[in-house]
Order: sequence, then structure tokens, then C-alpha cells
Amino acid sequence: MMTKINLIDIGSVGGFDIPWSFNTDKIEYSLSFEPNDQPILNSKNLRYNSAIWNFDGEANFYVSGHNGTGSSLLKQNFTWVNNNFDAIKNNGNKKLNQSWFERSKITNEFKCQVKKLDTVLSEIHAAIGEDIKFHFLKSDTQSGEYYVLEGAENFLKTDCLGLELELYRYPLYENIILEQEVKDYLRSLGFFVAGWTGYKNSFESQADYLFLKKEAKNQEEQNIIDLIKEVYKPQRGGIIKHRSLLQKVTAKLKMNLK
Repeated sequence: MMTKINLIDIGSVGGFDIPWSFNTDKIEYSLSFEPNDQPILNSKNLRYNSAIWNFDGEANFYVSGHNGTGSSLLKQNFTWVNNNFDAIKNNGNKKLNQSWFERSKITNEFKCQVKKLDTVLSEIHAAIGEDIKFHFLKSDTQSGEYYVLEGAENFLKTDCLGLELELYRYPLYENIILEQEVKDYLRSLGFFVAGWTGYKNSFESQADYLFLKKEAKNQEEQNIIDLIKEVYKPQRGGIIKHRSLLQKVTAKLKMNLK
């Protein structure tokens, strides 16, 4: 029987990102979040109508960037970037770096519902009458990963076997928790860094990291951990989402445009 995984996708826009977009046959249940849409709790592609954070209530959501790509529950940190621009302006794409200030202007601000992931999982269990155990968390919230994890402590200590998180080494957002503190927190819960993309985007400020549980409790958990490794295929230096996979994505997009 083929091993399948139940996946939580926070910050998904337009469906699964790579590498899961090429491995949907390995996903049994998925849970995504869209605060402005109606929830879907009657299929294997579950959708919940709130943002995920470290408390239950309301928070300000700040829209910025092209098509909202820089939007976050945290504000962009103009003060820090201004004060440190000369030190980081030559990292990566210089043209992209020069446009950071313009792209980071807030174009809209509104209140949205936020909930802890632990709260959401308990509510879904009550709503559908089935205790679905999720194994993997992918989170790309533009700076808020630590706050997501703070509200998911029960999940991290029980069912979670792996995570993909976008973490920052520079404080491009106000009150952001930087990558080393997030790594230390997950290490204390029994996870280790199994791969990363290398630094990318403006100022080469952030990277996607793959974390895996160090020790499986049983063979079933080990099979799921092995499945995650198979999907991400860390290469030399632990690199995930490597160039050949990105080329595959580009080729697929070109085919769709024909």
C-alpha cells in the first residue's frame, strides 16, 4: 500500500507550490487557508477561513508588493532597511534591492480573523467528526513563521513529522523572529534542518528550510519521513527546490501558455 501524507499549507496562493505540485498523488488530505473565502470541510482538500497566528482573535493585515506578494500580518521594517541598506544592497540582485522601498509600501490594510493552528485542528475535528492526523506543515506567511509555530505547539509535539518554512536572516519586517531563533525552537522540539534553498529574494534575505523529526515513534512515521525526503530530494549541500526542478516548472508553464 502506497504511503500518503496529510499536509497543511499556510500561505498558499493558486494551489500547491513545488515540490508538492509535482507530487499530489502522495497527498491524502490537505488543509489550506483563505480568510476571505467560504470554508470547505467536506472534502479531502479542506479549506479554512482564517489566517493562522499565535492567538485567536483579529489582527491587522498589511497588503504590499506586486499582486500582494509582500503582504503580511507584520509591517515592513523601513527603519532597519534604511539604516543597513549600504551593508546589504549588493547581496543578490541589485536591481531588485533598489526597488524594495517602492515594492514594500502598504497599499491596503484591513482586519482579518486569526486563529492558532491548534485551535483550527480541534475545530475541524469537531466539525467533520474525524480525527485527521496531519504530518507536514508548509508555511510561507512573509515573516510570520515563528508566530504560526507558537500557535501550533500541540501539533508540533504530537503529529508533525516535517515542515517547510520560509525564514529570514535580516529583519525586513517589524517584530520578525529571525531564522536562528526559529531553528533553535524547532531543535528543542526534536526537529533538525534536512535541507534548504540557499538565500534568495531581496538582499538574499530569506531561505526555505526543510525540517524533519529526528526520531520516528514507529514504522508508519518513518515511512512518512522517508516520503518527505523522497519528495524534496536534498542534493549536495542539502539544497532543495534545485535548478532542475525549477526548469521543470518553467517548462510546464510554457506548455500551459501554448
